[in-house]
Amino acid sequence: MSAKNRIFAEVEAVDLQLLQYSGVNGRYSVRLRNESRIALLSLTGRMINIVSAPHGCGPDFILCRKLPPLAQEITEDGWVFEDTSLTIPFMTRLDLAAAPTFDSDARIGIRDFPGHIRSQINRRLRQPDCAFLKELEQPLAVLSRSIREHLIESAEIPVIGVAGFGPGEVAAGDAALCGMLLTTRCFSFGGRFRMSWFQRLAVEIRRYMHRSGTWGKNWLNYAIDGRMTETQQQFFNAMARDFEGAGEVMVKRIADDEMINGKAFLAGVNLSLDMIQAGVFNK
Repeated sequence: MSAKNRIFAEVEAVDLQLLQYSGVNGRYSVRLRNESRIALLSLTGRMINIVSAPHGCGPDFILCRKLPPLAQEITEDGWVFEDTSLTIPFMTRLDLAAAPTFDSDARIGIRDFPGHIRSQINRRLRQPDCAFLKELEQPLAVLSRSIREHLIESAEIPVIGVAGFGPGEVAAGDAALCGMLLTTRCFSFGGRFRMSWFQRLAVEIRRYMHRSGTWGKNWLNYAIDGRMTETQQQFFNAMARDFEGAGEVMVKRIADDEMINGKAFLAGVNLSLDMIQAGVFNK
């Protein structure tokens, strides 16, 4: 059963990792609010998202049946997360321990190259609403070339050129790096190549994460830790099966996900698929 709160919202699911990691404890404030999302940030920049449909659950997410209407005032400061509960000032305390859980820590293995989904991603990225990604092509190409040439000492500069680059709440460059990381990780779990390639890219991204904005840093940390939203998990599971119909639906859902800058995320996925198809990581 979902955990019900008469004043605030009915909790349908909570990320298991949010309940298990003590580092999330602390004071938060509301930094973004719309009809389907309340984004909280701590003083250290850690993010908790309280969401409702059309969003699913995700890393450090609390999924509710419906959020309070925007006309209802909510105090912005003084929210406290501690011991699996979220205290909303002057309103209530959400006890999340009894809520159904979603595990954002995903270990999805992909072995075979997903030709159908790759074609669908390419078609989606050619649509007019992806034109903003043109400026990202050169920095990503430089990063790809550096990885292809195995120039470990030169990988720093290309990452600098991508991290924090471009438009979006999550910068397009950060979203693309998330796509690269999660794709490479899934193929590593599938035994396609050594996990060391994922680890190398993660080390370089951590080194230059200071160039990213607060939202981007959170999503990059999630990707490095292998944590995904419900939609991202469905996307990579569809990639593992590579059924044409299901893949097309999931490519559209990712592209439409503005919270993760989904179109830029797909550009990063596509770049990793390029290198995987070329056998770069098998060398």
